[in-house]
Order: sequence, then C-alpha cells, then structure tokens
Amino acid sequence: MAAMKHFVITRIGLGLYNEAKLNRMIDLFEAVTLSSLANQTDQEFVCLIVLDAHMPASARNKIGQFVDGHSNFFLVSIDVTQLVQVHIGCFDWLWDRCQDFILAAGLVDDPRDYIITSILDADDAWHSDVVSLVNGFFGQRLSKLRSIEKDRTTWIRHSGGMAMTFPRGYQWYIAANKLDVLTMEFHSMAVFVTARFSSGISACSSRHSQWREYSKVLQFDVGVEAFDRPMWVYTRHHEGVVPWNASQAMQIDARLENELAATFGIDMEKIRRWRVVYPFGANSMYSGQRNTGEQYDRIFRIASFNRKLRALKNQMSAASRPDLTSLNEEIKRCEAERARLIEKLQG
Repeated sequence: MAAMKHFVITRIGLGLYNEAKLNRMIDLFEAVTLSSLANQTDQEFVCLIVLDAHMPASARNKIGQFVDGHSNFFLVSIDVTQLVQVHIGCFDWLWDRCQDFILAAGLVDDPRDYIITSILDADDAWHSDVVSLVNGFFGQRLSKLRSIEKDRTTWIRHSGGMAMTFPRGYQWYIAANKLDVLTMEFHSMAVFVTARFSSGISACSSRHSQWREYSKVLQFDVGVEAFDRPMWVYTRHHEGVVPWNASQAMQIDARLENELAATFGIDMEKIRRWRVVYPFGANSMYSGQRNTGEQYDRIFRIASFNRKLRALKNQMSAASRPDLTSLNEEIKRCEAERARLIEKLQG
C-alpha cells in the first residue's frame, strides 16, 4: 500500500502588500522555515506555499527563486478579493484553494485517499525528525481508521481520522537572541491531521489551540507524542501579531545555537544577516500588531459582498423581476463598497 501523502501548508503575505515588510518575512522564511523543511530526514511531503495573488511581483519572484530546485515545493496563489465562503476560527477557505491546486497538479492519486495535513508558518521550524515521525505515526494507524468507518454515524461515516501533536517546543525571540521552552498541545506548528482528502478536513479546519475540542466534533482520536526534547521552534519578532515578553527567557549560547542549526535545520548565518539588515533592537517586550486582524476583517467583509453580488446578479437574470432599476442601484452600491474595501486592503 502506498504511503499517505503529507501536505504542509505555509502561508506567506496574505493581506500584506508592503514590500519592505514582505522582504523581512520572506528572508525569515528562507533562513528558518525553508531551511528546516529542506533538512527534514524524511522528504516525503509536499509543501504548499500559499501566496496572495496580488502580492507584488518582486516578492513572489523572490520566493520562487528560494524554492527553485525543491521538487516537493509548490506556490499556490489565492485571490482573497474573490472569496465567497469564509469562516472565522479556521482557514478551511484556504484549504479549499489548496485542494483545487492539488487535484489540478495530480498530487493525489484518488480524491478518497487518506492524506496527512499540517501547518508550518513561514517563520517557524520543526525538529528534523518531525515529518518522519508524523508519517510513521499515521501510517501505523491507517488500517484501523479504514476499518472503523463502517461503524461511524451518518454525518461522520465518510472518513475516519485522527489528530496528533508534539506539545514541547521552543519560543525563540530572534531580536533578543533568547529561547524559552514552551509546552502547549496543538500549537500552530504542532497540528497534524489525517483524514480522507474528500472529507474536506485538514489542519486548517480549526483554530490550532482548539483541536482537542474540535476532534470531539469529528469523533477523531487524539495522539500526543510527549518527547522530552523540543520538537518545534516558534519564532517571536516584531513582524508577529501576538504580544510577547522575552525578559525571563534564557540567552542563547553556543550549545543552543548549534541545536537550532543542527537539530532544527535553521540557517543561523542567514539569521545573523537578517538581524543586521532588519535591526529592531532587542526590546524584551512587544505589544503585537493589530493590522493583520484588520486585514482579515476586510477580507471577510469583501467575501460577504461577493456573495451578495452573486445573489443580486442571479436575481437580475430572472425575467419575473419587475424592479430592475432598484436592483441595479443595489448592485452598484455593493460594488462600490466592495471596491472601497479592496482599496483599503491593498493600500
């Protein structure tokens, strides 16, 4: 039996159009995430790098150059101004676009196949054995997942499934050059899910921190691989969106720097250059950025107007509608509001 395909979803620059900020993030992606994935002991995965379709061409080309030569890396564009169905608390609308890409590229043999999905943000890293361990973990349980399908209730019968996590990792404060050990089940880079491709379920289906609860909805088993050693690196820096405080973290010495390089595959020389090119100072406290949340709010509002315009235009085509003038005016009003939101999004 062929091994399950493992799809790693990495997002870069969704709703971000400032070239200076994009360059900081892309260079961090090259030094941390790309380097970590390239150094996985098991290369049996497909990395889907999801980009905003309206990303500046120079930034897209830069990412393309970084992944050139990596046959298991693909760039997937998503036009966030054309979305119709979105949900808060998850990124299933992003996985929907990835599914289209996977099928068009022939990356699954059968849409009913069981697959593995995971998320690795474009500034985080995995222990070099993560892909090997995850693929082995789910591979050993695949026959059981298939066998229990017939006993599952109506709404969940189509697919068995399972979520697993490594709860132990590092927080890395890049500017301060400090590390903290962090224990957290289903932190964003530690969510691994298997289910049938045709189920629509992926690591994007729930907020990362709520996967244990969401597994109850799906009636998925949960596996926790609690190794003593950290299995992931969560970076904290001034382009992030979550507040942090590095004051109690430990200063990185030669041993820890070597661990980041040898165990997690991070290119520490590129990180040193990144600190020089993009100096933020080593402030121990950071309050977080609100702009990302505002951008996602605009994306959701645009999607609601896309859906409304679709409904209005369907009404327009109905011959029985007598009030076409008022309908035209409503369409123009919605189009104008949508255009205003897109201008704010991309401005």
